[in-house]
Amino acid sequence: MKLIVFQSDKGDCLLVEGDDGKTVLTDGGMAKTYSNHVAPFLNNMQQNGKELDAVYVSHIDEDHISGVLQMMDDAVEWRIYDYQTTTGGNPNFKQPDVLRPPQVDRVWHNAFHEQVADNTGDIEDMLAATVAVLAGGDSQRFLRMAQFHQDVATSINQAINLSRKLGEKQLDIKLNPEAKGKLMMLRRQQNGKYNPPIKIGKMKWILIGPTEADLKELRKEWDKWLVKNQKALARIDENARRAERNLGNSLANEVGQIVNVANKQAELLAYSLLDQLDSSKKKVLGLRRNVTAPNLASLMFLTEEKNAQGKTKTILLTGDGHHEDILKGLELQNKIKLNETLFVDVLKIPHHGSEHNSDREFYKKIIADHYVFCGNGAHENPDLDIMKAVIESRLVPEHQGVHPKINQPFKLWFNSFPQNPEAEKKDNDHLEK
Repeated sequence: MKLIVFQSDKGDCLLVEGDDGKTVLTDGGMAKTYSNHVAPFLNNMQQNGKELDAVYVSHIDEDHISGVLQMMDDAVEWRIYDYQTTTGGNPNFKQPDVLRPPQVDRVWHNAFHEQVADNTGDIEDMLAATVAVLAGGDSQRFLRMAQFHQDVATSINQAINLSRKLGEKQLDIKLNPEAKGKLMMLRRQQNGKYNPPIKIGKMKWILIGPTEADLKELRKEWDKWLVKNQKALARIDENARRAERNLGNSLANEVGQIVNVANKQAELLAYSLLDQLDSSKKKVLGLRRNVTAPNLASLMFLTEEKNAQGKTKTILLTGDGHHEDILKGLELQNKIKLNETLFVDVLKIPHHGSEHNSDREFYKKIIADHYVFCGNGAHENPDLDIMKAVIESRLVPEHQGVHPKINQPFKLWFNSFPQNPEAEKKDNDHLEK
């Protein structure tokens, strides 16, 4: 089994290839890096008659889904071209100026509308309204908040577009066939065990998250978020209108006071929505409450394949999930027991090495020959304290778990570099550290 790790801006993009040539694309990174770094590789696959046996989208965040959406956009362009030049009787139809991706057999992706039921439109509208309010604030915190909400709004839009692209009217690609087109999650079977492995050639893809309880909790979180934002924005609107009614005739004074009132309310909203962005607070690794709802819904897999020598190779693919959910999923699938240390050949570090998604205990319980960090330094990921936790879990006895391979050599892999011309200077400077 082979893992190919692509440059993918601040996101994830990996290709898992089995010994028999079967392939699964794991996330797509950002659209631009997909076109620059991933599309040429996939086009070479296509020209050699290979297909993608599955495309696995861990969750809806833009830095994971937008590259996959770009691939599907490219596929639609080529589908139109093929139709026009054959069935359509238009041999002079212009050939697309994008590279042709390989055929995709199936996609594993928990569609946003499935996760939030009937609230999709309301959440989209509320995100747009929140962005507008926060962008009017006069502090860096407001601008960061506005950018965060804009990113979530963009991700949701891309997730909805991806679902439409996969439908029978466009590409007709199977979506979650193992779950009969519904949400992929850990489900207890009649025999008391959880989901059986999904077989892609000789590879076994063992689902470890999310659980049904996680997705129910996620839906409740979105509902609470929606109610909280509706009330907060209603207060801002009412206060602004009250200020407007009480003001004199001076237009400049009127505008200034309205903005003042709105900013004070926006500050309250900002503090209630994203406390984790407050850098003045003491850092605590692995706080689950600081992980966003979409990240907690990450699809996660332990991938296994027995090689020609009869040895099982393993890759742990964690998306942007949280370490508690990763360990819980491994326990439910009987891959790790309490107080045990699990060895995998490759560990994809959760959420680009964010401080919120893992802690020292996680790296005592999961060790690997190869640790893969996806990200280009954006948002100061990989976090330096997480890097320290990974390294010390192998080199410092007091931070080590108990396992026969604990003192063997290991490698850290990165999909970007400090001189990356596609990254911002501040992000390259962080990677240099």
